[in-house]
Amino acid sequence: MSTVRPIKWLLALLVILVGGLIRLPLEHAFSKELQERQLAEERLNLSLRDELGQSFFIAVLGGFRSLVASVIEVKNLDSWQQQNWAKVDASYAICTRLQPREYHYWDFRSWMSAYNAFDYYRFEDQTRPGLQPWIRQNLIDHGIAVLQDGMKHLPHDYRLPRAIATLKADFEKNRDANYGEASAWFYKAWQLRPKHRFLWRNYVYNLARAPGRELEAWPLLLEMYHSGPDTNGDRTPTGNTLLVQLYPKVRTLLPEAALPAEVASQVPAILASEQARKDRERKRQQLREAEQKAVEEAILQRQRK
Repeated sequence: MSTVRPIKWLLALLVILVGGLIRLPLEHAFSKELQERQLAEERLNLSLRDELGQSFFIAVLGGFRSLVASVIEVKNLDSWQQQNWAKVDASYAICTRLQPREYHYWDFRSWMSAYNAFDYYRFEDQTRPGLQPWIRQNLIDHGIAVLQDGMKHLPHDYRLPRAIATLKADFEKNRDANYGEASAWFYKAWQLRPKHRFLWRNYVYNLARAPGRELEAWPLLLEMYHSGPDTNGDRTPTGNTLLVQLYPKVRTLLPEAALPAEVASQVPAILASEQARKDRERKRQQLREAEQKAVEEAILQRQRK
């Protein structure tokens, strides 16, 4: 019977130890590179066990992250139909933790907050009227924060900054709407997807509407106009209207500024069309305010009873 000498055991252990010490920094560097390139899975947090339950958590440990996230989303339909928005958000929060590089989980979580829950609190009278604007603004802010968090995991997906830009430019929903901020987000989205020319147009439009940014927007509007209708489609009615609106202020700051001849000949018609649009919007706003006032009065009468 042959025996292995102790010296051979020591050599074998020494080889394994040295090999491990050499391999450890290489594997660490490789893992770090995968994380930087958004290729490595996010580390599991044990708090997920309480949120998922034992069965789901074991499935996640077994590598079924995508499947578990899909099941949670399907089960979340009941909460959606019941309009339990806190539970809807909590479920999608788990989905984003399980699959942080899946765009639609971030998109749906933001949409549920900034659109579905927002509209629910706008049209339902289940909360006190004085609290509704505060609740709705929180929902908008939360929707934007979700999209910004998603960008940490999907830094090259143009759809996330585009969605942020849309909310930043929505003055009807967002009390903190800001054309300047919206233009910056549209520009970021365009940088990520330059072939989508509509992102550039929205960047310029919002820049033109931002107070104090007229001189920045003017040459960009002119460039879009002179690109012609048969190239990138940048000669639009919106662009022409913004040229006419900006012209008086730009002229005071830049005396040599001039409208394109074709646009100058359409100034009366453009101004009349824009005034008609403002009148229609004013009537819609008055109608919305009247509806809100009626809801508040109905709630007060119910409380008095």
